[in-house]
Order: sequence, then structure tokens, then C-alpha cells
Amino acid sequence: MPYTPPPSSAIDQVRQAKARYCRYADTKQWDAFADLFVPSPDIRILGVGGELVVAFSSRDVFTAAARDYLASAQSIHQVHNDELTQVSDSEISAIWSMEDTILFPERTDSRPSRHHGYGHYHENWVLTRDGWRIARLELRRTILEITP
Repeated sequence: MPYTPPPSSAIDQVRQAKARYCRYADTKQWDAFADLFVPSPDIRILGVGGELVVAFSSRDVFTAAARDYLASAQSIHQVHNDELTQVSDSEISAIWSMEDTILFPERTDSRPSRHHGYGHYHENWVLTRDGWRIARLELRRTILEITP
């Protein structure tokens, strides 16, 4: 008899979706990346001092910004030490430790040659008819090393 894996829990589904978030960003699969969000998410990126660096309320605008920023870059995004809480049947609250490295080999603008950061994603995932999607994402940086 062939092996049939047990059904995955909601928490496991969100873990897998967040892993895809990192992979899709690093491999520039922008349509799949955008599909991980609700159409009008609340997205905020905060600097090391807690200041708001940028905010988005549209997955399409956020995805376009990420695509433009990473166009010529090589990147790796990693998340770990997850803290996931199932708030209800249709909502999961998540905090992930994160690390990212972005290399900009072609410096034709004011971008640095390299950025290496750490911090935490604070998120709310909601269950839609298409699966678990990010409704709120706040990246709170704790360390950001910039190489000119």
C-alpha cells in the first residue's frame, strides 16, 4: 500500500507557505510570491530604531517594489524560530526570526553593494478559499549591516 502522509495542520500549512515566501523572493517567482498575500495587506518595514521605512496596502504594489529592488540582486531570505498561534479556525498569528543577505553586483544607482540584516517578521495569516494568505506583515529589523 502506498504511503499517504497525514493531513497537515493549519500551523504546518503556514510554515510551508512562509518557506515558499522566502524561496519565491530569492528565485524571483513574483506571481507566486504575490499570491501568498491577500489583495490589500497591511505591510510595514521598520528600521533598527523602530522607524517606519516603508508601508504598503496593496500586494501588487509591494510585489512590484520587491521585484524592482531585487531585479539585479542575488538574495537569500531565511526564517526560523517560529512562534505560531492559531487565533481561530481562520487566523494564525506568527512571529519568525529572520535573516537576509542581498548582493547588488551591478551598482548603477544609490544601492549598496551588499546588505545583511536580521530581525523578526510579525504576521497575521488568514484562511481564504485559496488557502492561507498574509493579511499583515511587519518586519522589525534588529540589525542591518550595509556595505557601500
